[in-house]
Amino acid sequence: GPVGFTSNPSVLLFASCYDDPAQDCVALRSIDSGVNWSPMNLTGGSKVSPDGQPCLDSNPLAWVHSLNINSGLVFATTDDGLYKSMNDGESWTKVDISATSPKGLFLDESVTPPLLYLGTSSGIWVWQDGNEGGAQLKYNAVASPIQSFTGSRSDGRLTLSFVDSSVSACPDTATEKDCGYVNIFSSILSADDVLLLSTFPFEKTNQHGFRVVSAPIDSTLMYVTGARSWPKSLGTSVWAGALVGSSFLFELKFLQSDPANSYSRWPVDKLDYSAVGLDVGYWDGGYYTFGINAKNPLEAGGSGNFFLHVTRNGGEKWESPFTEYRDGCNTDDKRSSGERWSSTGLEMTSFRHLKFNPYNLTNGFASVADINMLRTLDGGESFEISNTGLISINTLYDYTFVSASIVIAVGGNFHDWPHGWYKNVIRGAGGVFISFDCGSTWRRLGKPISSNCSNELFETDCSVVNDYLGQDMIRQTLSVLYDPSSNDGTVYIGTQSAGIAQLKGLQSAIDSGFVDIVDNLEWEWINTGLGNVQAGLLVPELKLVNNKLYALLSGDAPSYSNNQTTGIYVFDSTATSWKILRGTVIRPSNVAPQFTLLLYPVSFDVDPVTGTLWMVDYNAGHYNYLAPGIWKSTDNGETWNRMMQVTHPHQIRVVDSRVYVCSSWSISRWGAAAPSDSSWGYGGMFHSDDAGLNWIRNENIPLLANGAGVTIDPQDPNKLFYSFFGGGMLKGPIPQ
Repeated sequence: GPVGFTSNPSVLLFASCYDDPAQDCVALRSIDSGVNWSPMNLTGGSKVSPDGQPCLDSNPLAWVHSLNINSGLVFATTDDGLYKSMNDGESWTKVDISATSPKGLFLDESVTPPLLYLGTSSGIWVWQDGNEGGAQLKYNAVASPIQSFTGSRSDGRLTLSFVDSSVSACPDTATEKDCGYVNIFSSILSADDVLLLSTFPFEKTNQHGFRVVSAPIDSTLMYVTGARSWPKSLGTSVWAGALVGSSFLFELKFLQSDPANSYSRWPVDKLDYSAVGLDVGYWDGGYYTFGINAKNPLEAGGSGNFFLHVTRNGGEKWESPFTEYRDGCNTDDKRSSGERWSSTGLEMTSFRHLKFNPYNLTNGFASVADINMLRTLDGGESFEISNTGLISINTLYDYTFVSASIVIAVGGNFHDWPHGWYKNVIRGAGGVFISFDCGSTWRRLGKPISSNCSNELFETDCSVVNDYLGQDMIRQTLSVLYDPSSNDGTVYIGTQSAGIAQLKGLQSAIDSGFVDIVDNLEWEWINTGLGNVQAGLLVPELKLVNNKLYALLSGDAPSYSNNQTTGIYVFDSTATSWKILRGTVIRPSNVAPQFTLLLYPVSFDVDPVTGTLWMVDYNAGHYNYLAPGIWKSTDNGETWNRMMQVTHPHQIRVVDSRVYVCSSWSISRWGAAAPSDSSWGYGGMFHSDDAGLNWIRNENIPLLANGAGVTIDPQDPNKLFYSFFGGGMLKGPIPQ
């Protein structure tokens, strides 16, 4: 949603709303430049969220504020009309005019009271502030509805512009709903004379687009952008229109990649390339928002899924301020793929967790959705994507380490586990990869067919050896563990569909110095005791504690047929079978009998000193909101007690005598419980220092939701890394 300014530089407005009207949305206001936020009742309705916050009756589209410092005047355009505040957003009233479906608002403060120009889909209305009853329709757009509108005034000149819905504007790129011609009215005209006009005589230009923006103080410059729906990245186009004589001339100032020129990137002297653009690709479709500095028309910018582009000189040069290049001293400041980067705090990367190599504490590897992975070689100060050799990988989910230079990784072509349908039992593609050079290059580990491949494995036909997905080791894999003391070095993996496999003799193969020996090592499935492999066996975590191998079996979503056998298992190497550590599960008093316990465990840990077992399970559906949480067993799994209800926990870790839990807020409109309400929907970064009797949420971090993981800094035990789904990663002091 849009961020808005007010006449007070310290007061900001914001509303993050879904397109789905069924999802509640709460508008927020900050009076300390964005440090703290509180809800504001923008639309004045009686609808409230579960924790009593005022919900919007319609979603904000834009905020338009007075440029007179501390005047208090600010407007909000929403889906159903226009709202006004005289105290910088502290209170709001709806502007009583018949115009609906706003497409843009221009506040002309060259006269007192100011004039308002409201562009709607059906036309343009003008009135003097406070005289809404005198609003005049100055342009009728019923024949070709307006898609966006803007206005400006300087040196006596009034410029108004809008994008119509002409089908002929973009016959090859869009429809009448997201493309049209730019129409302009620009004239030396006082605010008083505007009210005397019967209609605005707009002129249609040859320039096409979807969105038009301008600064209210400059009537000689505007920007036009494409739409996200335009194909081949054409939606990232930005044209600047400058007044030359009596007409506006448009020039293409930006196109992320040019489909007419082999998708070449915008020239390096005109764009600061970003880490994501270089290492993943400039394939994002267009802008969700595009704005302009109200006091400086040379500054403008917009953002999409994977980029933020900003210009400070009217489009001649574009910056990518969401990542900072860190290899300039080694490359003469020439940005290229595979180099080192650091965050500026603006990126919205989905980090799952970070693991450091115990044999080289400066080397760390992160599980990151969509961009394969991230690697740091300087203890987390900078990161790079290092994916050479990774095949069918969207996300590397886990890592284990053999030596200072040898790392093993697992992943697959599906991202976002355990969110949404990605939590299901999925065959997919992906697998196990090994790197002998600290993650610079990767290759598959072992043969693609196991020594005991069974047709019972989820969606696997072992007889079709040459079929890519007939090879049972090519599949989405979530967890990996290396045990150097077992069978001359054994690798264990947990898949998202077929259970657990092992590969023996890795150390001897590595010592031989011949890569082909490593390539020919055979995998063996070890699923005895885990349950029904035909229904699917999903294993998100593996751990080696006190020379015992543990595994976590999650629910076989979406059927959830294995609910009685989910939980922590320990491996009996003599019997080569797994034993479940799950006896009696005590039902919490607030969980009714019809709700299932331990439906979908996602993380566990074992206290190496006390032997206490810890586990968190995730709300995976079935309206099971109250049942998940943090579970504990002090008798090796014979009895399980829930220590706190948490709806969407992602990770639990034991660090000395402290237990950390990372969780996210509910993504449903019913789960937005307040931090003071510990009943359900509770999210954040928690820790307990008294064996789980009491839990403290870390309130001293800027992100309080979407927690995914925690990692203690191996070089400084007083600091840690927090990772967030959609929020990047934070580093700071451990909570006291």
